[in-house]
Amino acid sequence: MEEGSQLNISQLLVNRVASETKRLTMSAIEKEYILSIFQEDFYLNEKFPEIEQITNSIKLLDNNFFYDIYKFSYDNLSYAIKIEEGSESFIFKNERDALESLKGLNLSPLFFNTSSTENYSYFLSSYENSMSSKELGLSHLYENIDVFASTLAKIHNATKQEDNQMEYFVDSILSFGSFEEVMNPESYESLMETKYFKKCLFLLDDIKESINIQKTQLVEVCSCLCHTDIHLSSILNREGKMKICNFYQSFVIHPAWDLAFISYKLELDQHPIMEKKFLEAYHAESFLKEDEYSYIYFKQMVYKIMLYKLVCSYFHAVCLEERRSGAAIMLFQNYALIRDSVLDEFSESMDMLDEMFCPNIKDL
Repeated sequence: MEEGSQLNISQLLVNRVASETKRLTMSAIEKEYILSIFQEDFYLNEKFPEIEQITNSIKLLDNNFFYDIYKFSYDNLSYAIKIEEGSESFIFKNERDALESLKGLNLSPLFFNTSSTENYSYFLSSYENSMSSKELGLSHLYENIDVFASTLAKIHNATKQEDNQMEYFVDSILSFGSFEEVMNPESYESLMETKYFKKCLFLLDDIKESINIQKTQLVEVCSCLCHTDIHLSSILNREGKMKICNFYQSFVIHPAWDLAFISYKLELDQHPIMEKKFLEAYHAESFLKEDEYSYIYFKQMVYKIMLYKLVCSYFHAVCLEERRSGAAIMLFQNYALIRDSVLDEFSESMDMLDEMFCPNIKDL
């Protein structure tokens, strides 16, 4: 341990998580299903008639609770296709609009097509023959943090406008807690019998009230397209350049929201020197200057938002049939990263949260 550093509970929690993550793979049935979409869909079949090229190159790139992302090559070009089971194609609207607004800037993938049927929806974009920072690792991103900061600043500069979607943005986050509205009655009744759920409803109300109070104190004099969910797999690397993808949670809001989310999701707050370097490189190119906003204030908001989403995700995962074996580990890791930042304000709930996310914490 470096001299002067302190070991806290969150660091212990992170260290107890296995460092080697499960490699993403496709089953034979899954691959057959994906290939059938390429053959059945008119646009895909016309654009990619040689199905053998898809068969030989397609692989699972990333996944979440909403959809899976696959990468494939065709005629020496790389593509990404996102596929959602069912016809809820509205989840791709934000991303389509975002990529269209960035078209021609060479800062994001190209958008090609989105379509839906009764059985599936898909979103097709380029993949730029790139490697994601998830594949290259966090250290590679840190070594190129100035390039990343420049890319983000250029996106913000190019999309600066007077419109503001902050209310819509906050409402979309708080909607995660609308369990009774989004779940069928049977699932909700089952959830009511789950340990911690009723107590957590009070905690969610407290977080929601705190977020709404702070939100009214924000003065957003400028707005731009903010990604709000940048993590390693959202950053593409190619020939010394970086591009940003996966804009499905994007909103037109104050650019500091992106900076604050990045601090958490890319663990910059765990590395103050790197965080300082990132901010300096960003402010050197962005229309937003350091003395025009309170970075700490936005970070306080983001940590409350992440706690709110984390608690909601815990109970949504309880009611959903587990499709991702790594889902529990991700909840564990996210809680470990956020715990100390919310400890003081929500101290009365910490024992309960520790038991939820880290049932063996007392053994540490």
